[in-house]
Amino acid sequence: MYQQFSFSSETRGNIEILRLKGYLEGTGGTGLKVHIQKCLDSGLSRFVFDCSAIELISSPGVAALLDISGTVVDDFAGQIAVWGLDKHHSTVLEMSGLFFTAQQVASEEESIDYLNES
Repeated sequence: MYQQFSFSSETRGNIEILRLKGYLEGTGGTGLKVHIQKCLDSGLSRFVFDCSAIELISSPGVAALLDISGTVVDDFAGQIAVWGLDKHHSTVLEMSGLFFTAQQVASEEESIDYLNES
């Protein structure tokens, strides 16, 4: 059995770091979208997604990530760095097209560096 989805957040400068945990499905994706929108409304548009504690991502969870990335990148000219995905989830998200709008990197440090350099 999988853990219910949860996330914690930390604002570091002008970057919002989100640590995702458990089973990302539709309801969890909706909660994540609400949080991202609040960040965007407050002027934050650069995000790190730490997926190292993600256990499973359902199709509605993938759809939520695609919706979030489209909003961040297309509507707010923001950026997203993603790290901590296992091979399976990395492949699923690559095939879904997420990495056209989000950059996959190897660590939180690389995520911060990427967002600060862009």
